[in-house]
Amino acid sequence: MVIDLDQRTAALGVGDLAGFAFGPRGDSPGGASGLWRAQLGTKWHAELRRQATAEFGEAARFELPISGTVAHRGWRVTLTGRIDQLVAGPAGPRLREVKSVLHPLPVDEAALRADHPAYFIQLAAYAGASRTTPVRRPGDCGT
Repeated sequence: MVIDLDQRTAALGVGDLAGFAFGPRGDSPGGASGLWRAQLGTKWHAELRRQATAEFGEAARFELPISGTVAHRGWRVTLTGRIDQLVAGPAGPRLREVKSVLHPLPVDEAALRADHPAYFIQLAAYAGASRTTPVRRPGDCGT
């Protein structure tokens, strides 16, 4: 996070909200390492990308930069990040953030929210950022 008190601005990377870290963590049941989770996440990213491409074709985009700025009480707060998947649809974009968890799947959403609240905060931040600034394809003007 970068805060400029003189300019009344703050910039935050949305990924900072996820709470993901490499290596053993005290809050992980059984001491599961971040490396294992990263490898599993890479596998699932590829599989879900294949499924989304098969289902949505060109409407599915992946690993897109996303940012947005919110003004509040004289402050400007900018959120930046990279969303795993965005699927364009008639009701608006569907954002997907792929996470690995230690629960056997499928698992009830309430259990995921209780055990991994930061993941939902991260996705909500992406959703908010996408509403303030359109998500652009890499290479579009302005990126």
